[in-house]
Amino acid sequence: MMRALPYVPFGSELRDRPHVFVDGLRTPSTVLELSHWPGNRTPPHLKDDVSTQAVLRLLARPEAERERLLAGATAVTCDHYDVDGLLSVLCLTSPDFALRHRDLLERTALCGDFDVHTGAPAVRACLALLAAERELSRATEFRSVEQATTSLFRGMLDVAEECLLAPENRRDGWAAEWEDIERSLRSPIGFTEHGDLAVFVDTARPSHEYAVHARTNAGHVLRLREDGRHSLRFRYEGFVDLRSRRPEPRVRGDLLAHELNALERGGTWFCESPATATPLLQLYADDEAPAPSSLGMDEVRRVVLAFFQAAQADESLRWRPHAGWVHEAPGTPPSKETP
Repeated sequence: MMRALPYVPFGSELRDRPHVFVDGLRTPSTVLELSHWPGNRTPPHLKDDVSTQAVLRLLARPEAERERLLAGATAVTCDHYDVDGLLSVLCLTSPDFALRHRDLLERTALCGDFDVHTGAPAVRACLALLAAERELSRATEFRSVEQATTSLFRGMLDVAEECLLAPENRRDGWAAEWEDIERSLRSPIGFTEHGDLAVFVDTARPSHEYAVHARTNAGHVLRLREDGRHSLRFRYEGFVDLRSRRPEPRVRGDLLAHELNALERGGTWFCESPATATPLLQLYADDEAPAPSSLGMDEVRRVVLAFFQAAQADESLRWRPHAGWVHEAPGTPPSKETP
């Protein structure tokens, strides 16, 4: 039986307290980092696709090795709130529960972090966690990001096990989204794959992202729509230290936006830097709200496919996480340094 570690908020409360840092990058007083972020220093034999899996790998190690790795840690912390961060913390605050429900925790974390359908029980658990988070957020007045993160962790740790094992208790908060996911899985979606690019012709009622991502492992997902609300999603798997496979480099979405803007007859195409977690390329109106493009599906498909083809031969059109990625400003060219 492993000793449980208390959750201590990231910040001044940690002071010099030795701690495990999950789903992020270490601080000077971190004794063990369990993370999938680029540049993480998680022990190689504990690494996995999401941070929750790395924590579960730690729990499964022999006691003597586990205690050596914990190195006298007296707390667990995380500097941002999301499903993977929450479940990573939960595994260390409730290690016996975590080992009994390892598969569910893994699948739920993968669903929450990568927006992908990982089986009905895990998806419903993830939706219940998200519904509980929304409920807690509505009931709490957050004065800062730090205070919101702490409040969410403390509140959600109290209800996380219930959400995982009895998601039906919060069905009112997720039933509509579940129905949308089920509809999306049943709907025929036309798509083709071109290397690391999947091109979907979306249904009139847009398909849920979980269902779209369940159909492809491509790191870039172009969704073409009759109403002109086309978009190119850069999946989170291409940002983190993924272990199950090696993602292809991201293309420079900011440069692709320039090419689309040269043809656009209304609004502005924009894409966040590839050094951000989940960039999205889409068109915005003058009021900076997402808007339909004047470009048809065939024209957008042609421009995007041509850019991806050019990126195969031109390294300056590609980006991959590397040692200096944290310091990149949005829109800056990629470093030549490799991971």
